[in-house]
Amino acid sequence: MISSLRGLLLGSVFALAAAPALAQTVVPPPVVVEVQDQVAVPAPPAPPAAAPAVAEEMDALSFVTWASASVRGAPNGTAELKETLPFGSQVIVTGRLASGGWVRVQTPKTPVGYMWAQTLAPMRIAMPGAGTEGTPATPPADDSADDSISTATPLGAVGASPLTADGRVSNDDQTDVYAVTIADWTDLTVTLTGLTGDADVELKDKDGNGLGSSANAGSDDERIFTTVGPGTYYVAVTSYGDNTPYRLSVSGTPGQEPPPDAAGASQSDARDLGDITGTSTDASDWVGPADTSDYYAFTIRERQKVTIGLDGMSADADINLVGADGSYLLSGTNTDSEAELLTATLDAGTYYLNVYPAGTEATEYRVTVAGEAAAPPPPDNAGNTPEEAGKLEHVGPTPVTVKDWVGFTDRDDYWTFTLVNRADVTIRLTMEQGDADIDLLRASDQESLISGAESGTDPEVLNLRLDPGTYLLRVYSYQGDTPYTLEAKAVPAK
Repeated sequence: MISSLRGLLLGSVFALAAAPALAQTVVPPPVVVEVQDQVAVPAPPAPPAAAPAVAEEMDALSFVTWASASVRGAPNGTAELKETLPFGSQVIVTGRLASGGWVRVQTPKTPVGYMWAQTLAPMRIAMPGAGTEGTPATPPADDSADDSISTATPLGAVGASPLTADGRVSNDDQTDVYAVTIADWTDLTVTLTGLTGDADVELKDKDGNGLGSSANAGSDDERIFTTVGPGTYYVAVTSYGDNTPYRLSVSGTPGQEPPPDAAGASQSDARDLGDITGTSTDASDWVGPADTSDYYAFTIRERQKVTIGLDGMSADADINLVGADGSYLLSGTNTDSEAELLTATLDAGTYYLNVYPAGTEATEYRVTVAGEAAAPPPPDNAGNTPEEAGKLEHVGPTPVTVKDWVGFTDRDDYWTFTLVNRADVTIRLTMEQGDADIDLLRASDQESLISGAESGTDPEVLNLRLDPGTYLLRVYSYQGDTPYTLEAKAVPAK
């Protein structure tokens, strides 16, 4: 198990009970590979050029231990947002990826998605007294009662001189919880050292909400650094299957109270920037370890070219443009404190901006959004659903060519063609600007047979041999408005 997922076992200490498991139908990940677009600012890092490599297939019921967690279409923070799950939501982890700290998950709404492992904790049901074949059942020994907030061992008031505790955790005594008190705003440091096996550490507030965790691999030291206000906090040390001693150290230095948070932490409580049709507005706030997500809402009454800016930062923060349904539309992920600038042509509706820290430092920022009238979209000759697909007539050795466009306000175009005989098929998609990708699907069950997801305006070329039947081509926008030319050719197979 990757270390980030291991650390999340700590969250289960504070869970009241395991809810009934979800239906556990494992759906294989799509073959589609999405590649980051080239926007007006340096583009985010491109996703892998192949389906995410799964290091271990799993079937593990887990739950969200953060205030909210994102399920994305690919294992990176700028991929399409499938849904946002609140604290306590159940998911089935169907596989851990070979790198990057992500896991593949299944939810009732999203058959195949990807989540950052740090947002999840395994849900386990303890079965004391259970034996194995030929071995009598024996109740497990538990030599510690300090395994919950209500029974935490008090360490005292945090100051510059470290509070320390020596202990041991194992499968039989999995978790030790300690309570500390903070008199004023404090830059808090928690370390876990002296390990001979794998153990992790997590910081919680009095309500059991996670404030930070460290889950390095094996016996590597663990460290949490964050800013907290006056109150009582809890530190949990948890074994990840190993019997190991540890030394816990908690110390603090005077910290600065964060400014008031004027923005909401999710779409449902987003700060309303109002109607920006033909006008502009701005707002200032901050993000950091104590406030990891700010949301803003804005509306436009008619089609607009929308310009979004993020500046005034002292540390790295990024921004996403999100649709009313939670779908990811565009992102700005420049490094360090470099300003972000995004543009998008949008139809009338409500949209959201999500500002979040890209590192461990807090930063103030200013977000701006402006709208100006945009030209009507070009004609749309293709259908937006498989049932409305435009027809490519007489696909054969002579290429059939059509021109159309996809973008923010027309994200999907579907085309259909029929083969009478077995044929070697070539599909070519070329673009003048933006970034569009393509899927070839079997019409009967809409199973994806092959996909193309090159970066930017690089052509997409699909080659494969197909049996007689009806097929679908889905051309979709990855980022930006994209005029395209689609060419299909089928040569009888020998």
